Parts: sequence; C-alpha cells; structure tokens
Amino acid sequence: MNPSNKLAIVTGGNSGLGEATTKALMAAGARVVTFDVSGEAPAGAISIPCDVSDPAAVKQAVAQVAQDHGPIAILANCAGIGGIGGIANADGPGDLEAFRRVVDVNLMGAVNVTAEVAHRMIGNDPEGDDAERGVIINACSIASFEGQEGMGAYTASKSALAGLTLVWARDLSRHHIRAAGIAPGFFDTPLVAGLPEEMVEELLADSEFPKRAGRSEEYAEAALFVIRNPMFNGDVMRLDAGTRPPARTRWTAN
Repeated sequence: MNPSNKLAIVTGGNSGLGEATTKALMAAGARVVTFDVSGEAPAGAISIPCDVSDPAAVKQAVAQVAQDHGPIAILANCAGIGGIGGIANADGPGDLEAFRRVVDVNLMGAVNVTAEVAHRMIGNDPEGDDAERGVIINACSIASFEGQEGMGAYTASKSALAGLTLVWARDLSRHHIRAAGIAPGFFDTPLVAGLPEEMVEELLADSEFPKRAGRSEEYAEAALFVIRNPMFNGDVMRLDAGTRPPARTRWTAN
C-alpha cells in the first residue's frame, strides 16, 4: 500500500515509537490521527485524547475519525506501558492490579482499537493490483519471545499481541486487509528513559550488532516497509540487533 494520501491512526502517537511512526507516515504523504492520553501530536497530525483500554472511548474516537476525516487505511498500534514485578515472592502474591493494567493497555488496548478500525476498513474501496483495503501493524516486543524475570505482565501482553497478529491476518484476509507486527529490542524511548547507565549497558550486552539502543526512526522505517510491501502479512519482524536476552539481569525483580 502506498501511504500517500491515506488516513492513518497511530495509538500512542505523541511519543516514542508512535511519534516516530506518525512523523514517518506524514513524510510519506499520509494524514495521521493520534490516539494518546498525554503529550502533543507532531506538527501536522491531529490528536484525539483517548485511553485505548476504555472500549467506549475507543468506539467514540474511531467514529469521530471516520466522520471527520474519511476511510481509515492504516492502523499502527503503538500505545503501551511498562511494568516490572514477579508473580509472587516470600512475602505474598505479586501486584495483580498492576499486572492487569499493563495487559489492559498493551493488549486489550490494541484489541479495542483494532476491532473498531478493522470493521470500518472492510468497507473501504479496494485499491491497486491486490485490491487492498487496509494494513494493521502491532508494536510487539523482544519480550514477545524471550521475557525476562519480573516481566510477566509486559511479556503476557506483548506475546499475546504477537500471537494475535497471524489470527487477525487470517480473520481479515477475505477482506484484503493485512495484519503484521514489529518486535523491537531495546529502543531509546520514553518508556526506558531515566534507566541507570549500568542497566542500559547490561541490557545491551547480548546484542550482536550494532551494540546500541535502537532509534525510534528505525522502527518507523520498518513500519513503512510493512505498509508498502503487500507480501508481508501475518508475521512479526524482529528488530533487535540479533539480541537474545538472558533469563534475568541483576536489576530485575526477585
């Protein structure tokens, strides 16, 4: 799909990977609406305050986009939060409310938005040789495959999102809508801002090449590749410099 003149929704589009994706889409000629709970959208994008974990808020926001701006051709699910904590320790069970909140935002947020947007994509006019109607991209994670100690909530949300990617591709294939994922490793985003330098060095120790944090713009370039290449469907692209993280670091929860 050529993103030029297409309408895109980017969740979490006011910062980090979402912000970079928003900018890249606009540079490619797309019109972009961000769904976010804080921050300002990049210049040129339209921002709608929306908690993606709230189904009613999502339904209203998507309806507003469709009414005010027309058919939605691209969805980038980038909204996400982090969290560290073991399932239990000698003092008692882990914080299950915190666990639930991470899953509500990272997983159910993507489910909520995708359900509403995909329903509308089905009605889009087909375009090009493949009669394509839409593209959905999930921001997965290296934790989708190798979650570390203390990352239960984050891993649960991101591994489920990775698993759903193929299911959604199969659900929507008859409507000529693709679903794909991108799984970044350690990227320099607000989600990890403020981590001690020693912790960053340890997290990067198992990278093959390059041994540095990824840049948000590199994620955005991968998103554009997925959008433009109709053969990329139902799979999750690892974007992690060959990293295979160990079971634990000295910084993770016990």
